[in-house]
Amino acid sequence: MITRFYNNAMVRHQARYYENSGYFNFGYWDGRARSQREASEALVDRLIDKIASPGGRILDVACGAGASTRRLMERYPPEAIAAINISEPQLAEARKRAPGCGHIYMDAARLGFPDNCFNAVISVEAAFHFDTREAFLREVFRVLRPGGTLVLSDILFRPRVALLADLFQVPRANLGGGVAHYERMLQAIGFASVEVEDATGACLTPFRRNLARWPLAERKAGRADAKKTVRRLIGYGALSVYFGLACKAYVLAVARK
Repeated sequence: MITRFYNNAMVRHQARYYENSGYFNFGYWDGRARSQREASEALVDRLIDKIASPGGRILDVACGAGASTRRLMERYPPEAIAAINISEPQLAEARKRAPGCGHIYMDAARLGFPDNCFNAVISVEAAFHFDTREAFLREVFRVLRPGGTLVLSDILFRPRVALLADLFQVPRANLGGGVAHYERMLQAIGFASVEVEDATGACLTPFRRNLARWPLAERKAGRADAKKTVRRLIGYGALSVYFGLACKAYVLAVARK
């Protein structure tokens, strides 16, 4: 299961690649980010900056190990933040990183919240996993208050390589479509002021490049021996190739109810 993969990566042996930060996203490489951690922080900050009227209650969907939730605490009091995930081990880590927030085990496509209860919803690089993405977006529309904002980053997988998407547990219903399709889907649900940005060149492409080069950088810095470097070059290189083959685009979206 994909949950086991994320648990292993984020909880049991957090990769040095993310500097034990709790992040696990492609990041936003705006020219200032010098590491994956900085790029991951920049991605979350870019999404938060798109929230029309910060304040009130905010929901962090698929909070992972809590890095995004902790970042939210720089702008929201902990009691105003709810964070959900379908992994108890990840939620346990999130509670440590973002104490005082409400951490709840919950399916993103079946939100157990009443209507009109959040001023904003954020989801970082997770909606492609939800069964389905559209069901999740409809649930977000339901729980947002009028005037509330949805901000998210998402990956669009190529429909012609469905088997590769299966490896990453992307439901078939979430495959295909581009930026225009994403915009139309949000509008059809009822969202207004919809903006979907193709951020492939700022997120996916530099992430793949950095991922493939990182083992050599670690070797040069004296933090890995030759044997470990070779293993990492093979493994990280394979991941970089996989994402290049499987992913069509990386998008940043903002929409208001």
